[in-house]
Amino acid sequence: MEAVVDVPLHVTSMWVPVYTSDPLTTGSLGAGVVLRPGVRLVVRPGGRCNVAIACEAVSRIGVTASVSYASPVELGVGYGVSAALALGAAAGAAALAGRSILDAARVAHVIEVENKTGLGDVIAEYYGGGVEVRRAPGPPGVGAIDRIPYPDDAAVLAAEIGREPTAAMLERLAGRLGEVGRAHLARLLGDPTYENFAELSTRFSREVGFLTGDVEARAGRCGRYLDGYYVKKGAFVALTREDEAEAAAACLQSAGIPVRRFLLSGEGIRILLSGRRRRERT
Repeated sequence: MEAVVDVPLHVTSMWVPVYTSDPLTTGSLGAGVVLRPGVRLVVRPGGRCNVAIACEAVSRIGVTASVSYASPVELGVGYGVSAALALGAAAGAAALAGRSILDAARVAHVIEVENKTGLGDVIAEYYGGGVEVRRAPGPPGVGAIDRIPYPDDAAVLAAEIGREPTAAMLERLAGRLGEVGRAHLARLLGDPTYENFAELSTRFSREVGFLTGDVEARAGRCGRYLDGYYVKKGAFVALTREDEAEAAAACLQSAGIPVRRFLLSGEGIRILLSGRRRRERT
């Protein structure tokens, strides 16, 4: 028996850290995109686990299991891969043990908070939504998430342009994230449209310093193909349309930003256990 778990990626575009004395109420308010292809994990009973954050998740579920995974992107860039590994491993172990997937998601969120590797990725990856808004901090069942409608032909192009540990980034930008994030999130909630999301995402990443003048100058050459763009840590994200995606990718490539193509994912975590797909996101 094995559990195959597919977890989407998540690249937040604006956020406000929320810290409390309880990791279950610690998290973030904000917005971002949920993307596929994501991280695919295989969790098997017994064996040895060699992926640190996944091993921690499996251990907290109380299961002995091996975990292997494949990801289209690397850890530490800004795609929420650490959250996907923690969530996927915890959910897979819980599925094998016949335990609640919702409880497993809470375990993954606590691991992210305690390790200072993320604040809002777990809830976004659990529920999906394509373009999501986090209205209350915390994991599934504690936090609250909403969705912004987006065009049926929306497409996402993304590239890795650098890296920075999440803990270092959160410490470096502690005051700035709260100040800028609250203002932009209020504007988004006042007009929760795809177009406003795209515009405010660019502004936020510019104002906190993720979107440098050099990157913006290069991406700006391709503006006629794009609805918007932003940077989170080292992940560059461009929003475009299906019929413009090829031209946009070629333009960004010529500007020195080699991108890959993703789809906005309305669906969150998927679990296949012994030939049956098991979903639990309520």
